[in-house]
Amino acid sequence: MLNSINKSQSLADWLCYLESIHPVNIEMGLGRIGRVAADLALTTFAAKVITVAGTNGKGSTCAFLERILLDAGFNVGVTSSPHIQDYRERVRVNGKMLTAQAHADSFAFIEAGRGDTTLTYFEFTTLSSLKLFQDAALDVVILEVGLGGRLDASNIVSADVAVVTTIDIDHADWLGTDKAVIAREKAGIFRAGKKAICGVINPPSTIAAYAEEVGADLIAVNRDYYYTQHADTWDWQSNPTEQQDASALTFTALEIPQLPLQNAATAIAAIQALGLTVPDTAIHSGVASARLPGRMQQLGTSPQQFLDVAHNPESARYLASQLTRLKQQASSPVKIIAVVGMLKDKDIAASLAALTDVIDCWHLAALQGERAAPCQQIEQGLVAAMQQNSKSRDSLRQQPMSHDTIAKAWQSANQSADCNDIIIGFGSFFTVAEIIQHISG
Repeated sequence: MLNSINKSQSLADWLCYLESIHPVNIEMGLGRIGRVAADLALTTFAAKVITVAGTNGKGSTCAFLERILLDAGFNVGVTSSPHIQDYRERVRVNGKMLTAQAHADSFAFIEAGRGDTTLTYFEFTTLSSLKLFQDAALDVVILEVGLGGRLDASNIVSADVAVVTTIDIDHADWLGTDKAVIAREKAGIFRAGKKAICGVINPPSTIAAYAEEVGADLIAVNRDYYYTQHADTWDWQSNPTEQQDASALTFTALEIPQLPLQNAATAIAAIQALGLTVPDTAIHSGVASARLPGRMQQLGTSPQQFLDVAHNPESARYLASQLTRLKQQASSPVKIIAVVGMLKDKDIAASLAALTDVIDCWHLAALQGERAAPCQQIEQGLVAAMQQNSKSRDSLRQQPMSHDTIAKAWQSANQSADCNDIIIGFGSFFTVAEIIQHISG
């Protein structure tokens, strides 16, 4: 029986409906979604399945996997969340978004099959993506885990290869502030007898402990595979097994990717574990060409404009390294001007502390929506970050400027910039979305 929305409704109408049918945005647990998925037979695939969890790096790892496998000639489906501008960004089939009608039809299928079981927005859309992938005749399905791992909606599917990218503190209200506990939650996507890739540098011991507990075959960076960066290239290698030739597990002179190198290395390890025949040329081309919106996404030059979704301490540290590199490459002195909007449940002070040595001018603004941090909260976080860093406090060139909206902050930053300066908008997926919306009119 169909519930209270007509199956012929538009995608926009469906999305509004999905936001209204469950009393909370997040409800941890797999009981409800598991029942619906079983009833609709959505958890089994003829395709190989990879799940990717982690605090940061999930999206870029999925992008590397997708590009390498597509270059190798496979049919590939990928989930991604959240979207930046268009809901359809959340599901890609062979590198392309699907039509609005395809999503609407899939929603109608889930709605007809869920009966009286309530589903959150993310649970409903996860089931829809599985339906779309089943209909697409894919070789590989790549599922980006949304929150945590063990209790995330995507974990209703048992993957052939499970990946944990990085571990840091984020979503503390749901996952806590103990990295060992967070790591165990992320490792909850591991399965008995299946490959489990740990791309975490110096991981908490709970990852290996959980892999052993469930009987997963753990493959860990700096133990089972390694990567080395040189001036303009990098190498990847893996320890051979009795069945493998060592020469087949080495890739040299790889191009430095535009997305984080650590995640490229993790993706190659996952490709190796998948057991498909992937030519070396696809590894090289996929690493070089993988891109992802909102990850050091360049919008323009003179001044240089970049957008990044960095919103927690670990991702902010990586952003700081990228901005430092750009500053060092400049042929003349440049200012780095930041436009920042964040959500109130993030660790604002710790995130901004990673960037206080790098950024010269700050433009702060509140995002739209209930979760947005007020401008005053962001400014308090910035002051706290600078007080922790005497170098930043002593070298501050300009007091932070507050604005009513992200659009006004972006406009002001551009008006104050010289042609060789660098403007970076960051702090949230919503920050990136609002800037893009402002620029596109």
